[in-house]
Amino acid sequence: MNHTLKTNILNLQFQKYLVIASTSIIIGFTYFIALFISIISKQISFQETTSILIVIVLSTGIIGLSIISFLNSISHLNKIINILKNL
Repeated sequence: MNHTLKTNILNLQFQKYLVIASTSIIIGFTYFIALFISIISKQISFQETTSILIVIVLSTGIIGLSIISFLNSISHLNKIINILKNL
């Protein structure tokens, strides 16, 4: 395969994983801001155990998925950078 073509394909993959990493950060921060606003406006009551449980489960799921996708993207970005250095 042509060197320029390989470089262009790797650059496109790099951009894809960069977008995934930045989107996962944005989703995480947006979730924390929304959670903070809902706590301040007393939409979430910490007097009931069901509401606390729902918040914990949702927070674990959303933040967990964001962290996993972020770390996966960073891993792919590092691999692409190493491949580009070797070309």
